[in-house]
Order: sequence, then structure tokens, then C-alpha cells
Amino acid sequence: MSVSFFKPWVPEWLIRLTIFLVLIPALGIFALYFSNGAETIGYYGIEPADMQYSVVLMYALLVAILPIDDRLSKYLKPRTYFLTGVAINTLTYFICASSRNVTVFMVCRFIQGLSCAAFCSISLHMIFSRLRSDRARVIGYSVFYGTLQVSIPACALFCSWILHYFEFNHLFYFLVLAEVPGVVLMLIVTNHVRFRKKIPLYQLDWASFILYATMLCLTGYILVYGQQLNWFSSPQLRWFLLLTLGSGFFFCLRQYALKRPLIELRLFRFSGFRNGLLLLMAYYFFKGTTGNVYAYMQGILLVDPVHLTPVWLCNIAGIVMGMLVASRMVLNQTGTRWILGSGFLFLLVFHVWMYFLFSRVANTHQFLLPMWIQGFGTGALFVPIVMYVVSSVPTAMAGTVSFIGIAARFMGLCGGLAFANYFQLYAKSIHYNKFREQFTDINPMRDDMTEQFRQHFLARGSDMATARQLAESATRQLMQEQTMLRASMDYYTWMIVGLSILITVIVAGPWIKQQVLRPRRAFTPY
Repeated sequence: MSVSFFKPWVPEWLIRLTIFLVLIPALGIFALYFSNGAETIGYYGIEPADMQYSVVLMYALLVAILPIDDRLSKYLKPRTYFLTGVAINTLTYFICASSRNVTVFMVCRFIQGLSCAAFCSISLHMIFSRLRSDRARVIGYSVFYGTLQVSIPACALFCSWILHYFEFNHLFYFLVLAEVPGVVLMLIVTNHVRFRKKIPLYQLDWASFILYATMLCLTGYILVYGQQLNWFSSPQLRWFLLLTLGSGFFFCLRQYALKRPLIELRLFRFSGFRNGLLLLMAYYFFKGTTGNVYAYMQGILLVDPVHLTPVWLCNIAGIVMGMLVASRMVLNQTGTRWILGSGFLFLLVFHVWMYFLFSRVANTHQFLLPMWIQGFGTGALFVPIVMYVVSSVPTAMAGTVSFIGIAARFMGLCGGLAFANYFQLYAKSIHYNKFREQFTDINPMRDDMTEQFRQHFLARGSDMATARQLAESATRQLMQEQTMLRASMDYYTWMIVGLSILITVIVAGPWIKQQVLRPRRAFTPY
């Protein structure tokens, strides 16, 4: 059925274009609010943590619905399923464009996880149907996940230019228009057939889905808002933790009791699978640090989002190049350990480079090569990690690996957000208090700096009283900037330490394990 899905007269280039255009709506759902956080916060009147949690909500439903989606894609024909996803996505976009209610916004983001699952599922099936079986897995994952990796900088590029000329709510209308080419081509070049044999929708485990989605949403809430609410000193978070543990316990109990579980938890008995999930979580933890770079460039260097275009393009080029190199190395059967070690080494170089770039004076061009390096490391890592996870379990169970793998990605994302929020709130307050203790009225350095600001404003025509007020404001602004810089440098320091440990474990771990186990095997008791 998959061979005849596209009509016989359709050329290969048009098929590839159709697959890409079908995937575009999923890219917008994934990256929309990560790419233009400041504008989203201003439009809805929400806090940064609320914007982050809107992404977590979408991701949580995507993770929870994928096992159900596997059944839906077998029951519904692809064109019907795709048009249903488009309808749901379009409706939520129009609601978001016409409403500024935070609750409505959060509900729409949650629902968009369903349409995102439909787009991703159909795109993956179309990609794999066009590839030879011996190469389908590597190339298919490279194309699909490489496109998703590019989505954040690509969506940032798209949004920055749209928001430069239009109001924020017009962005949703452009996203709706972006769905039209994929819908038109899908209807023209495909037949109304199935990818797989139809299986009736019976015995769908909705109880497990509800428990799973509840556990993921509450986990995300705790990790995103934990630092802001002072973690478990908050009664609200204590109750949420109890609900999370309860839903997780009953979910696991139900999976082991059912003959056909929603998630095959028996996969965790394979050590390679567990190690692969840890690598996947670490990957998403360390790759999500570019938000600090964009915040620094826009908040301290005052670079307009439109002028960040070269930075985003370099990051996209790095991701594409990394994916191409990594997929070729995997096909050539290069050792996975060396691919992973090299990929994380590129991320380490990026973090070290950025640590020394943080200052009040910098040029956009100084960030082009570091962002390319970050993109190359990001692109080079994902496919080898996925292949490692899939190959660590028996072939008969490989079909359910992705359901747990995307949950590990979700946890890596949430963990990275929690760690970043810690430095945005706690570490920043520590540095601010230190600066305030030292930068007092009796400190001659403060007087000298305030006087320089005062003279600057007097030279620009301000009267003495106005110049004094502006000088005090500029001094406070300078202190806040230095606080942000120090917190960001601390954040990257911990990332450097974590990456150094991870690379050491990946490269030297097998040798160390061999040296430790060798004396035990050779030991003969008296």
C-alpha cells in the first residue's frame, strides 16, 4: 500500500517537496513560542515560565498521544488523518489569534500536541516509504529529525521577519497560510489509500493515556515553576508531586497488568536501552542552552531579532552539516562511541567559547562560528543516539522504543528548563545582592561611574536634575546587566563541567569498566 500511496506520474522531487510541506505545520507547533518568547510574553501578558510551560503542555500531549496515534494511523487513511490534524491546528491558531486569555492559550497549546502527532506520524511514514530497507532507518531518521532540529532557528527566522512588519496575532494567520501548500499537494499527488492494514479502534487504553498525560503535565509544571515557587516549600508543588507519584505508580502498575500495555515498560530491563535514554536526556539537556545566547544578544547587546538572521542561518547550516556527516558515519559503521564523543566535544567547544564571549561589548559576527559549531554538534548527535537506543533492544520490541524515547526527550527538555530557570532566578539574585553590597554610595567606583553617566546626559542637553536621575537609572541598568552576565557565565560553567564528565564517560567508560572487572575475574580466593 505504501508504494502506491503516491500517484505513478508524480516525480521524485515533487514527492520530496510534498513531504517537506506536510512537515512544515509540525515545525511551527514545535518552535513557535521558543523562537519569539519575548513577543509572546508581551502579547498575552504572561511570565517567561508560563511561555515555557505552554511548550511543555504541547510536548506532554504529543508524548502521551503517540501510542494512541499508532492505532489511529492504522485505522484512518493518511489523507483523512492529515486533514483532521490540519483542521484542529487551524482552529487553535484562529482561537489564539482572537483571544488573549491565558487559560484559552494553554488549552490550545495542549490540543496542538494532537495535530503535531498527526503531522509527524504521516511525514515519517511517507519518508520511510521512499527509501530502501537497508538504509531507510538511518536516512529516514536523519531527514525527519534533522528537519525538526532545524525548526527552532528556522521558525525564529520566519517569526522575526513577520513580527518586524505585522502585529503578533497576524503571525497565526501566516502559519495557517503555511499549511495550504502541503494540503493542496497532498490531495493532488496521493491516492486515498492506507499505509498499513486497517485495524479497528477497539480496546484503546484511554485510562493509561489519562494517567500518562497527567503524570507528564504535572512533572513539567514542577520542573518549570519549581524555582519560582521555591520548590517543595510550596504546598501547591507538594500536592502536585503527590499526584505525579500517584499517577505514575498506577500507570506503571496498569502497564505490567495489561496484556497489551500502552507503553512496554519491560524495555527497561535492557542496560543498553537505559543508557541510551540517559544519553538522549543529556543531549536535550545540553543542546537547549542557546536561549541564553539569544537573550544575551537581544537584552544586553540590543540586537534586533531581524539582525540575528546570520546567526540563525549559521546554526541551521551547522545542524544540516552535522546530520549529513553523522548519517554517513553511521552508514559506514563508524564506532558509535567516537561519533557521540565527537558530537558532545563540539557542544563543549561551543560552551567554552561562549563563556569567554559574554561581555557588554561584542559583535554579532563573533557568534557566527560558535553557533555553527553548536549546530554541528547538535546535528551530529541525534541520529547515532536514536540508532543506539533502537539497536539495544530485540527487533520484535523495537516498534515501541520511540514511545519511551520521546518521553526521555521530554524529561531532558524539562530538566534543561529547570536548570536554566535556577540560574535565571536564584543565581541571578545571588550576584545582584553581591553587586549591591559592594556597589554602594560610599564606593568611589560608583561615584565615578555615576558621574560619567551624568556628564554624558548633560552633554546631550539634559538639565542637572534630569541628568542625575538618568545617571542613577543607567547605573542600576549596568548592575542588572552585569548580574545577568555573571549568572549566564555560571550557567555555562556548569554545562562545561557536565559535558566534560559526559565525554570522559563515553570515551573512557568501556576501558575503565574493563580495568575494574578484570581483577575481579582474575581473583582466586584462598
